[in-house]
Amino acid sequence: MPRTFIGLLLASLLAQAATARGDEPDPGAASEAFFELRIRPVLAEGCVKCHGAAKQSGGLRLDSREAILAGGDTGPAVVPGDPASGTLIPAIRHADDDLKMPPAGPLARAAQDDLAAWVAAGAPWPEAAASKAIEGQAHWAFEPLASVAPPEDPTGWASGPIDRLIAAGHREKGLHPVGRADRRALIRRASFDLIGLPPEPARVEAFAADDRPDAFARLIDELLASPQYGERWGRDWLDLARYADTAGDNSDYPIREAYLYRDYVIDAFNADVPYDRFLHEQIAGDVLAAEGPADDYARRVVATGFLAQAKRFGTVKLEDPHQIIEDVLNTTGQVVLGLSLRCARCHDHKYDPISANDYYALYGFFAGTKFPFAGSEEDHKPSEFAPIVPPDRMAEYEAKHAEMVASLKQEIARASAEAAAKADEQALAVAAAELAGEAAGLEAAKRELAKAVRRRDQGPKPLRDKLERLEKAGPASLAPRAYAVRDGEPTDVKVQIGGDPRKLGDLAPRGVPKALDPAGKIDLPPTGSGRLALARWLTEGRPQALTARVMVNRIWQHHFGKAIVATPSDFGLRGAAPSHPELLEHLAAEFVASGWSIKAMHRRIMLTETYQLAAEHDSEDAAIDTGNARYWRFDRRPLDAEALRDGLLAISGGLRLDRPGPHPFPAEETWGFSAHHQFKALYPSDHRSVYLMVQRLHPHPYLSLFNGPDTSVTTAARDRSTVALQALYLLNNPFVHDQARRFAARLIVEESDAPSRLRAAYLRAFGRPPNSAEESRAEGFLREYEASLAAEGLPPERRGEEAWAGLARALLASNEFLYVD
Repeated sequence: MPRTFIGLLLASLLAQAATARGDEPDPGAASEAFFELRIRPVLAEGCVKCHGAAKQSGGLRLDSREAILAGGDTGPAVVPGDPASGTLIPAIRHADDDLKMPPAGPLARAAQDDLAAWVAAGAPWPEAAASKAIEGQAHWAFEPLASVAPPEDPTGWASGPIDRLIAAGHREKGLHPVGRADRRALIRRASFDLIGLPPEPARVEAFAADDRPDAFARLIDELLASPQYGERWGRDWLDLARYADTAGDNSDYPIREAYLYRDYVIDAFNADVPYDRFLHEQIAGDVLAAEGPADDYARRVVATGFLAQAKRFGTVKLEDPHQIIEDVLNTTGQVVLGLSLRCARCHDHKYDPISANDYYALYGFFAGTKFPFAGSEEDHKPSEFAPIVPPDRMAEYEAKHAEMVASLKQEIARASAEAAAKADEQALAVAAAELAGEAAGLEAAKRELAKAVRRRDQGPKPLRDKLERLEKAGPASLAPRAYAVRDGEPTDVKVQIGGDPRKLGDLAPRGVPKALDPAGKIDLPPTGSGRLALARWLTEGRPQALTARVMVNRIWQHHFGKAIVATPSDFGLRGAAPSHPELLEHLAAEFVASGWSIKAMHRRIMLTETYQLAAEHDSEDAAIDTGNARYWRFDRRPLDAEALRDGLLAISGGLRLDRPGPHPFPAEETWGFSAHHQFKALYPSDHRSVYLMVQRLHPHPYLSLFNGPDTSVTTAARDRSTVALQALYLLNNPFVHDQARRFAARLIVEESDAPSRLRAAYLRAFGRPPNSAEESRAEGFLREYEASLAAEGLPPERRGEEAWAGLARALLASNEFLYVD
């Protein structure tokens, strides 16, 4: 049997015990992002005016780490790692009557806690690299694409340009690539790579026997044509787009229409929509939709879900819009340009040549954009969604809306008339009771009259409320809609000093970063937000090279498990330099020349000798290049969360390949979620994992266990941690046991004898038949298992199926199933 995953359990538990600590400082407080977003702005806004270069009250400066550690007249301001020591933290806490800073009043409690956490983390102070990043400074990522001439390979191993560039690195380091992967390993690698599913046994056998020179090229084309391709590669884009089915506000409201954007991404990858157009649609699809054609209107509007997916905040309708726009800018900057823009929200970027003025020049494109509202604690009903029918086809919804309004008014009038008539009738009953002198009857009649008068005077309130909601929502509420954005008016904004929308500086007209375009301006239309001009700018002129580099780096990363630029969403001055700069330039140039075809890039990469290398070890190469940075072998990689779950379902025969559509959320009129009663749900499914409902505030228990993405932020590369709970899941979880049982039942039905059954089991799980030693061990396992079941008193007719289910569990928990060579 293959080496099982259970061996990782003890090691992981021991590792967790060895690293357990109490009261450790928050590791996030030591990060550069924490300093730039939560420490530097506080010091700059609240402290440096009196403790900086111009003025040093009490002999203290707070504008550098050295000055803070040196302190002032009363001693060091900070003792790294010890917030209780030094003068800074007690002063901002106002704990000392003689030393209270700022004197006018304490900082916000959150700011105090952030400063204390920063000191506890050692008071790190990143160097301000951007002070050197003046406009026009040369940086490889901001330069035009360089012309690359791949050198010939004298060994004859490499023929194509990618392999020749890789081979140059081999020669430089004295490396010798291992041989090619065998056919069975190669088809399993390609299948999981392109469609995220294991290959069918018959396809494995056919490929292994296919000796045509273009057999692998044919296999790649077959996989790229599969509808499952978009589900696999669309998932990577959804990681980047921080896709979720909930809004992320304090009650995490569900978004019924979010799935439309998910399906748009999958369909776009299947259709090989050129990447430049793919970006244009996601940033400005609503503007493109208005330009026609009408039959593409809905798809283009839905594409702007990329922007609409920005995380929501607070408890009221579209609260803190500046935070929504910040999320859009941060995501777009990292995903498209590989640049972190967030730091420039509060001040000029300290690392990259992005000024605060540049930031707010970009901000204006999205300030002139209308975002949808998913609902929140203070306003339960979703609104502001984008209709997905062209304006000239809204007449039918206007007519229907008018008809519904008129019908409601008639119903209200009828109900009002009935209530008035009932009141008159009860008044006559009271008069009759008075004439008859019936005391008991009179009291009852008066009570009924009072009720009837209240109903008459108040009117049919539920109907009036319904009419008010209908009139307020308008005809657009009846049309099909998407969680997407709508275009607004041209909007230029002022710089928000310190990132505070209440403190405004100079106007920053819409434009683009000068580091990427020295003019800082682009041609803008007289109407609308200008997002389409921005989207086109990203894929033309000077930014084109950076946009292409970022995407081909991501494609390479997902094929090889590591990127050429190890910081795939940071190509700036603080990012990693490319491991193979000429290769990156070549791939980016080919990407643009191919018409931005992602499928063409797959073919180009996968048909190389580099991609088809075996995953075997070579001690001599490993001694020179331990981490395989020069690609002398193919790195063995674990299945991601979706491929693991989908693979289990596929092998058991239970995977559903149809598209499930919207999630079964509760009826909209029942929504009343709050911070204390948040939306939270799990919807079991046998469909592919890309279709699972995922939330922002409540991570999916399976996906989070196996390193799924954080849906609140853009995820460029997932973690690859191996922890004890993963092993426990694979050994004990009912889902895994159920798939193993179904797998065993499938084997028993499809194969009549044990040897054929065992061969089919190995082909489905590992893409290869068992060797003689494995056959012998499996036979012994089945005998012993059946014997133990007999000893437990299990009926004979159930022992075989149970024994095969046990074997199936062992296969599915093995490293060979969990990893791809």
